[in-house]
Amino acid sequence: MSMNRRDLLLAAASLPALALPARAQAMRDRPIGLILVGASWCPFCKAAANTLFASAEPASIPVLIASQDGKPIPPYGDFVEAAGHPIARDIVQIPTLLFVHLPGQAVIHQISGFRNPRSYLGQIRSTLVQAQEAGYV
Repeated sequence: MSMNRRDLLLAAASLPALALPARAQAMRDRPIGLILVGASWCPFCKAAANTLFASAEPASIPVLIASQDGKPIPPYGDFVEAAGHPIARDIVQIPTLLFVHLPGQAVIHQISGFRNPRSYLGQIRSTLVQAQEAGYV
């Protein structure tokens, strides 16, 4: 599944609004990181990675790619082996996006699967809003 230009632009425009300057200090105090568990051969994992790259990176939300097949998931070049990661190793369904409260290394939410960029970003935005309301962000 490839993203067309319109979907990529929608993705890029969606998350950065969450990273307002007033929230930047809160992100440093109680940061949330994302772990995308997937495989390089999976078209849905690639679409999820493209969506995250276009939106989470500009919003300064850290993303870690945990690869189940030991290869990068473009457009990300860096990755860790999912099997060796203490949080990602037990994930079976791909793609799965884990929301991790970094100070405690606790998973606070996960999204499994990928339908389309707009839906995916909506789920991410909703989770980040809920995390903020709960005091994580």
